[in-house]
Amino acid sequence: MQKKYKIGLHVLVWMVFFLNDLLPKYFSRAYRSYSGDVNSFALFVKYLGVNLGYLFSGIVVFYGVAYWIAPLAFRHKKWIQSILATLGLCIFIVGYRYVIEFLVLKPYLGFDNYFGSIPETSWYIKNALLYSLYSYFSYGFIFFFINEWYISNRKKKELEQEKITTELAFLKSQINPHFLFNTLNDIYALTYRRSDDAPAAVLKLSALLRYMLKESDEQLVPLDREIGYLHNVIELHKIGQKGNAYIDFKVEGHTEGLKIAPLILINFVENAFKHGVFDDHEHPIQIQMAIADQQMVFKVFNLKNHDQKDKTGGIGLSNVQRRLSLIYPQRHTLAIGDENTTFTITLQINLQ
Repeated sequence: MQKKYKIGLHVLVWMVFFLNDLLPKYFSRAYRSYSGDVNSFALFVKYLGVNLGYLFSGIVVFYGVAYWIAPLAFRHKKWIQSILATLGLCIFIVGYRYVIEFLVLKPYLGFDNYFGSIPETSWYIKNALLYSLYSYFSYGFIFFFINEWYISNRKKKELEQEKITTELAFLKSQINPHFLFNTLNDIYALTYRRSDDAPAAVLKLSALLRYMLKESDEQLVPLDREIGYLHNVIELHKIGQKGNAYIDFKVEGHTEGLKIAPLILINFVENAFKHGVFDDHEHPIQIQMAIADQQMVFKVFNLKNHDQKDKTGGIGLSNVQRRLSLIYPQRHTLAIGDENTTFTITLQINLQ
């Protein structure tokens, strides 16, 4: 909570507290010292002055406990200092009560809380302390514990968010090098063969790097850009395979205005390239995306390649599963169909 709003809230609470004490006493004519006065603005000012006088001591006690005595005892475990601070506050209460009642309210406002008598010293001290201990002293401790819980809970959430942010950055950093190395190997092969596809491949790689280095720093990116990124990935793979890669990529539905976490889908596509059969034109790798009512369903289907697998190390599906759980908790479902000859993933995300 920002400091100015916190101060404003405290002022508002004290105003409500003050008026809740003042108005009933004024309208019921609770003070016998003013029983002979007629209702007037002057009478209201007298009630206002008396209640402000007593309220000030309550404010000092409340904040003295909340920000001085309670922190010493329960936050810093300085019990002796806390006891001494309590004694000091008690001395203040008694001294202030005497000053406000006998040196201010009685001579200037005609308010006599003891109706002409002089109270015994022991009774006066006990009465002054109990008036504050039963109310403001207790309120100060209650406020301290609530505030401590709020601060602790806020710090816990901040630490959890920082942990999630750090972990997401770490997981994302593992995606880029793996894919980049594969793409560079493909482009190297094209340039080594002096292929005419090499310049187009370099341009697509440039677009991929721009997306990964700039766009992926955003928490969410337009879904259209993520789709464009996948298109470039697929085209680069086809170029690297000399046109012998058969991949069907279809998008259905309206993508305008929708956003998605960047680089959240590439692992599924890469997994199909690494472990699937992509050179069978009768059984191509199928990548489908359907969007309806801000719900995205992403499917990848491929035949398994049992003869040869990409031995390059990677973090694979465990990475994207972890990212999904961090970014879309309770907002996604992931089904993996690992059969003898086929592999299928179906991911559904609520993009709201």
